[in-house]
Amino acid sequence: MIYEINNGNMDTADDAMAVSPAYPGTPLRVGSAGSNVSIMQSYLNAIKTGMFPSMTRINVDGVYGQRTKNTVIQYQGLSGLAQDGVIGKNTWNAIVSDYESLPTTPTDRYPGNPLRPGSSGAAVTNMQVRLNQLSPVYTAINYQTVDGRYGTAMTNAVRRFQAQFGLTADGIIGPLTWNKIVSVHIGIMNNTNTNVSSAYPGTVLNTGSRGDSVRFVQSYLNRVGRHNNYGWPKLAVDGIYGRMTRQIVTAFQNKHSLKADGIVGRNTWAMLIKHFNDTL
Repeated sequence: MIYEINNGNMDTADDAMAVSPAYPGTPLRVGSAGSNVSIMQSYLNAIKTGMFPSMTRINVDGVYGQRTKNTVIQYQGLSGLAQDGVIGKNTWNAIVSDYESLPTTPTDRYPGNPLRPGSSGAAVTNMQVRLNQLSPVYTAINYQTVDGRYGTAMTNAVRRFQAQFGLTADGIIGPLTWNKIVSVHIGIMNNTNTNVSSAYPGTVLNTGSRGDSVRFVQSYLNRVGRHNNYGWPKLAVDGIYGRMTRQIVTAFQNKHSLKADGIVGRNTWAMLIKHFNDTL
């Protein structure tokens, strides 16, 4: 048997089976934050309900605090893992495998009825996790708390997903949206990201413009700038077309032989979509 030491966790290469979502490559510990922490918190709560009721339930807030560490230690002890409170590869794979083995665990199969504002339950939780996993790449999709409740944040995230992938942006998860979320998520897991097809909003975007189309511009400019080492500042993806957004739009236009007026018309929009997709 081959053993690998991973930040205090003894992992067995023979026993570490492929799971999805895959281990992110960096251990999660106190101080970690983000969608991977939310996933683990959500999965641990489900495992408590379906497998180890003595474990302590934790808030799904994406912040790895002492309470999350304590629950991880409880899980590790019950699962025969080193009780260090760190989610390394072995602990990650065990949590994912146990979660997937639960009889009530949501799968990526469409549940049969649309999810919409007011819906709740395991299928909503599954989509919240999936959308959070997409947001580091498609940053116009707002991050949300994984709580199984279809509220305003979920509606906004779904609408922003739909608008970027050629779907009716109604904020409701029917079969087309469900399957597309699953498909784009699989692409991220396989390192084959899906191109966006965000439609031009029909009117120019300029200082004072607001809304999802502005969020897309800000998100795409950030990735294009970082990928190409352009050196321009990172924009807040807030949907508000302010002075800094206009400056970075102008810089992008100068880089790509467009009229450098700081206004996103049809040509600038199309060029931005192309170069964003080139980074994926």
